[in-house]
Amino acid sequence: MARYSEFREHVLDTLWSQWHELGVAATVPRRHSDDFIDPEPLIAFTATHADLDPRLRDESIDWVLRYGIYISKARLKNVLDGWGLREDPLFREYAATVNAHGGAGWPAAGAKPLSFRSRARSLLEDLRRPSLLSLRIRAIFGVGARAELIRALIAQPGLARTAADLSMETGYGKRNVLNELEPLRFAGVVKSFRAVNADRFSLAMVDEIGALVAPLPKRFTRWTATFAVLHVLLGLVRHSAKRSDLQNAVDAIRLLEERKQLFASAQIYPPPLPAGVSAWPAFLEWAVGYAASIARA
Repeated sequence: MARYSEFREHVLDTLWSQWHELGVAATVPRRHSDDFIDPEPLIAFTATHADLDPRLRDESIDWVLRYGIYISKARLKNVLDGWGLREDPLFREYAATVNAHGGAGWPAAGAKPLSFRSRARSLLEDLRRPSLLSLRIRAIFGVGARAELIRALIAQPGLARTAADLSMETGYGKRNVLNELEPLRFAGVVKSFRAVNADRFSLAMVDEIGALVAPLPKRFTRWTATFAVLHVLLGLVRHSAKRSDLQNAVDAIRLLEERKQLFASAQIYPPPLPAGVSAWPAFLEWAVGYAASIARA
């Protein structure tokens, strides 16, 4: 349980740091000021792991009630669907609470709202910090796939990607992405060319868009995939005390094998584990170290 507690603290440090960056009242230092904050996966992870820290849950709900105008309900659903957590009971309670106090219409599936009293302590002073790039773009282009496309394209302006690539990067469906790319291309903001039987898109007005949405953060962590990785690691580590080290070792080896694609999408490459029961402490050492690296940013 000691390693789980350590892992949990690193995860909470990451969450508090990012929420603090968004204006939530917190004592944890802002360690993600040079990275962009991705609000939908942050909300989804906070809600589906609300039992880690009820105070953080309530502070985040407070923020959503005040600044939910910048949040995409469609993208939030897509993130949860991608994680297989749309029906998660903790998220449904969270959503029901947001709906009860703010009428957001989030998917709560009849769940009862939590006992919640807003303290209105969250304060988003302005959107000019590098970490708030996503919110700043949404304030300019509106909340939707177009804003996320601008964010994804400005993050890697020299990289030409297919609509499928951009769909995965933005968290919106391929059809939605194509519908938004066409007017951007028509306006000269985006350019495209055909290669290997697919159209590839990149930003044409790099300097102009860059100047409009500046300042840019130094890092663009893939937070949807990163939080998905933290979710699966947390699930395994959290319940490890109930199983033998041998069973934990088997589960760890299976997890790394079955979720290779998820780890790769987050640009995370776990080390090979030793054979036998020693795989478990090796996995724990890596998992805790990885969670610490995310928390430290």
